Amino acid sequence: MKLPQNISYPLKDEWSTEDIVKATEFYYAVEKLYTTKIERKIFLNKYADFVKVAPMKMTQKQLDKEFYQLSGLSIYQAVQFARKTEKDYLHLKIQ
Repeated sequence: MKLPQNISYPLKDEWSTEDIVKATEFYYAVEKLYTTKIERKIFLNKYADFVKVAPMKMTQKQLDKEFYQLSGLSIYQAVQFARKTEKDYLHLKIQ
């Protein structure tokens, strides 16, 4: 599977500029995990910031669904992979 050239990130109208930056950095970290590799510690820190921006599971699932529709990448699978592995650097192949 090939990634789209310019992926749009799902954002919420009620988010502040700081929230948008944190969410965007996390989406980019997910992209990196699939396309190259990213340090596990950095990825999990970006995820923790994202959870602060979108603390409700329902919102997280909705954003994951939108992100998947736009990019073909799963936030849920990326996070599960990062949590289960002990490797310092993460890379998950696109299915």
